[in-house]
Amino acid sequence: MPAASPATIAALVAPADSAADYLLPAFIAALQRAGRRVRGLLQEYGAAGLALVDLETGRRYGIAQDLGPLSAACALDQQALAEAGQVLRRIVEHGADLAVFNRFAGLEASGRGFADEMLTIMSSGIPTLVVVRPQWLPAWRQFTGGLAAELPAETAALAAWFAAADRRG
Repeated sequence: MPAASPATIAALVAPADSAADYLLPAFIAALQRAGRRVRGLLQEYGAAGLALVDLETGRRYGIAQDLGPLSAACALDQQALAEAGQVLRRIVEHGADLAVFNRFAGLEASGRGFADEMLTIMSSGIPTLVVVRPQWLPAWRQFTGGLAAELPAETAALAAWFAAADRRG
């Protein structure tokens, strides 16, 4: 019986208080310095609020709307998310050594957000890394059909997974 192929899809399982938001950018930067094509979006908190950063160009997409202190509505800016989605749709067309998604959360669990882009990229065979909070793991497992590796927020785990999933070797 042939050996199982390594998972090309991985969830970086990141509790809210984890260092994943620092670990992932460092891991990506190291791959880029090594000449690897890492494409996708990374979540960033800054003075201007929540943004998604295009890993290839550095362009920032502010995705949070100020709805006022009394609002209970979702503060995500749907237009900004749609614009940022263009970054993800280019990955299959232009290729990548690694595709990164900022988060799998409520929108994706309900089939919205970047769910379509995730499925397209994951089905293309491009190694795909997605940050997933523990509360979204059941939905993530269903979304991926259980085919994704689940990684702790540790550099060694990321490096070992990518080395196994990397098509260039």
